[in-house]
Amino acid sequence: MSAISSYSTGLFFEPLEREFGWSRVAIASPHILGSIAVILFGPYVGHMMDRFGSRRVGIAGVALLIIAFSLLGLTTANLGLWWSLWLLLALTSVLYQPMVWSSAVTSFFAAGRGFALAVTLCGTSICSVITPPLAAFLIDQVGWRLAFPAIALCWGIVVLPLLLLFFTSAADKARTGKAEQQSRPVHTSFFASFRGEALTLRFLQVAIAGFSIALVVVSVALSIVPILSSNGIPRGTAAGIAALLGLSSICGRLTIGLLLDRFSGRHIAAVAVCLPIVGSLVLLGYPGSIPAASLAVVIFGLALGAELDILAYLTSRYFSVASFGMLFGTIGAFIGLAGSTGPVLLNAVYDATQSYELALIGVIPVCLISASLFLLLGPYPEQKKA
Repeated sequence: MSAISSYSTGLFFEPLEREFGWSRVAIASPHILGSIAVILFGPYVGHMMDRFGSRRVGIAGVALLIIAFSLLGLTTANLGLWWSLWLLLALTSVLYQPMVWSSAVTSFFAAGRGFALAVTLCGTSICSVITPPLAAFLIDQVGWRLAFPAIALCWGIVVLPLLLLFFTSAADKARTGKAEQQSRPVHTSFFASFRGEALTLRFLQVAIAGFSIALVVVSVALSIVPILSSNGIPRGTAAGIAALLGLSSICGRLTIGLLLDRFSGRHIAAVAVCLPIVGSLVLLGYPGSIPAASLAVVIFGLALGAELDILAYLTSRYFSVASFGMLFGTIGAFIGLAGSTGPVLLNAVYDATQSYELALIGVIPVCLISASLFLLLGPYPEQKKA
């Protein structure tokens, strides 16, 4: 459910352009508010989950998401109102970030952690399969205004009952007295944890590498329908092709999860983050080709599936599991910043050149930077001690 705004916004570009005459940059720009909220509050919320659990945070986040996303349908020609509604959504976003779900899973799994995280994070992939065609259908049937609450309610009806019945974490069990006293981790203060682990060169490497790859895969995923449409592929066909993004990301996530449990994570990461280079070259070499577009979307989907799993897994292996929520919340701030600024930059290129070609060329150096940073991490700390 945390990904519905990411995978539906691109479908609203054309209706909002037609009704209000806004540029794509103007439509996409408020996404940066979500990253600002995560930067300001993500690490602290993560620290609170480390201490008290993820259950209450996740349930409250999804309930507020339904309300905030639905209210986007009230926007008018006043661009300030559009920003205000996105600000409300941004303030709730810190409560349903991937750190909420990853923190819970990491607290229960050790040897099979890579695959467990992969299965969990397939939720966003499922969203990316269903949401683009769902959004296109609802926009056509009920109009873009009612499509916002309709999308939120369709997902909320499925997700909220599951959370209420089943979602928990080790910290939640400890808080409610359902865990053994001796198994409960000892937590330091937020500032001590942040200073001891987040303010290190290695953590900065992981964060910047994550920012770089997210800048590519999230930006392309959010704008894949406009990108394909700009190459002459009809919007309906482009939305259908975009569904491949989620299917391939599921394959990417599960495959990467298995590999992470068996091989060095930094090497797996370096290879995975270079996949978008191939996808970009396919789109650049065969514009307007539906088979080529489908292949490129599959490649981007594999990279999209790998990105978050790799960052969550490496965070849990290079740093303390007891501080995972705070650390991954901080990385989430970098990812959020990339996810909000990337689409703005990508669509600014389109507004300036009426093409996404330069943006796709820019994918190549960014991916190489990310791969280099992952390779320079070195072996896991426990391997060093051995």
